[in-house]
Amino acid sequence: MHTHGTQEFTIINALVAALIGLVFIIIMSFVKEPSRQKINAIIIAGAGGVYWSGGLGVWEYIFGAVMLFVAFKALKHYYFIGIGWLMHTGWDVIHHLYGDPIIHFAPLSSAGCAVCDAVLAIWFFFGAPTIWNVFKKQKTITTA
Repeated sequence: MHTHGTQEFTIINALVAALIGLVFIIIMSFVKEPSRQKINAIIIAGAGGVYWSGGLGVWEYIFGAVMLFVAFKALKHYYFIGIGWLMHTGWDVIHHLYGDPIIHFAPLSSAGCAVCDAVLAIWFFFGAPTIWNVFKKQKTITTA
């Protein structure tokens, strides 16, 4: 088990990681469909390889291959993008506990990535709605 110094993952770390996920969602809300889905399927494919030298040997490549399959399915279904981010969340936790962090000079980066990825997964399970439509629906509900 790799130790990550004496640093603890705090509520502040989790809030910052969640905020990073929200910023990603805001940025992606500017991308029109079907490009939003295709871009995020490609991102999931890349996410499968970010740990390839992360200390878990051949398992890194197996995970990457599974993520490529999920990314291929994600080209047609947002649900698979959510699945990919949940898979990456689990991989982040494993790396935080047993492997190398996603950013080598930031020991808690894998734990933060797990929080961020979980936020993204939720958004994708809802079909990755643009935040502008969410606010429009809120406005029409409050004015009705």
